[in-house]
Amino acid sequence: MDKLEHYRTCIQALLEQHSQYKTQEEGVDNLLVFDTTRDHYQLMRVGWKGLSRVYHTVLHFDIEDGKIWLQQNTTDIDVGQELVDMGVAKEDIVLGLHPSYKRPYTGYGVA
Repeated sequence: MDKLEHYRTCIQALLEQHSQYKTQEEGVDNLLVFDTTRDHYQLMRVGWKGLSRVYHTVLHFDIEDGKIWLQQNTTDIDVGQELVDMGVAKEDIVLGLHPSYKRPYTGYGVA
């Protein structure tokens, strides 16, 4: 399996795993979005809480130039470390949710 395909598999497995956590609100579901052509991957919460619409991105990853970009993480879990534990090189994980001047201090890739 080449690197890019391995990264796709890791992201999808990680999102599948996190989608197993049930939402606390009845009427709100976990939704997985995998665009393997353009390499965009998301776990979202979608539904209704009473009269309020719930439409929330929990985790969002992109693959750009051979690196995994973490664009959104609203959990308290270090999903970057989970990817490292799955065999992804730390320098191939970019915390896109941080501004570029902070990335060199994260311990992960910079771009």
